[in-house]
Amino acid sequence: MLLQELSDASGCSAASIKYYRREGLLPAGERLTATRQEYGPAHLERLQLIQVLREMANAPIARIRRLTQLLDDPEVPVIRALEEAQAIALGAAPDTADPGTEDLEGDGSGSGRSEHPSVRTLLDRLGWPDIDSVPRRALDDLLHALVGWEMPADPDTLQRYAEPMAEIARGDLAYLQEGAELGTAPSDDVVVLRSVAGTIAFDRLAQVLRALGHTSLSVQASAIPSE
Repeated sequence: MLLQELSDASGCSAASIKYYRREGLLPAGERLTATRQEYGPAHLERLQLIQVLREMANAPIARIRRLTQLLDDPEVPVIRALEEAQAIALGAAPDTADPGTEDLEGDGSGSGRSEHPSVRTLLDRLGWPDIDSVPRRALDDLLHALVGWEMPADPDTLQRYAEPMAEIARGDLAYLQEGAELGTAPSDDVVVLRSVAGTIAFDRLAQVLRALGHTSLSVQASAIPSE
């Protein structure tokens, strides 16, 4: 594909494509002449990822550049890019440490605050690895906030939410790697794109379904005649 063809296929303007190239988000195409480059499917996938990060996650260029640098480094495993994508989707600070290396007696932010005890209890109950991660830190932050709001943050409450989420997460992981069993595993860009888009879209779906449940159950309860 030439530049205009890539623009038409991606829905991204030629000016935006050039800008992303200058900012280091999009690799250069194969040079045909001094003014023309040939682009391939990988460039289209990268543009789709950039658009999801910009439009759905409202990610700044600097965060996207950090993520694409991880994706473009052959020495970096895709799990590092996925962790950075999780941080973007969760609105968390950039993840600068390798998973499993933080002191879990603190909160990973250098504040010295102890991790909420429900976090480790939940991991033990679910049989999940006791390692540091972006979501673990986000959960700890949320639990401390819940305590401040005088809302439940106990292990039983967490487990009630976590068990159905675990089943959903298994389905999410299968979707991320869809096609691998047929030898057509998606590229790292597509895996990260699915992760970000899925996190944002299905988190919103969970919020909407819960609100619908509250409304529906309240209406049903009010319709039951009192004796």
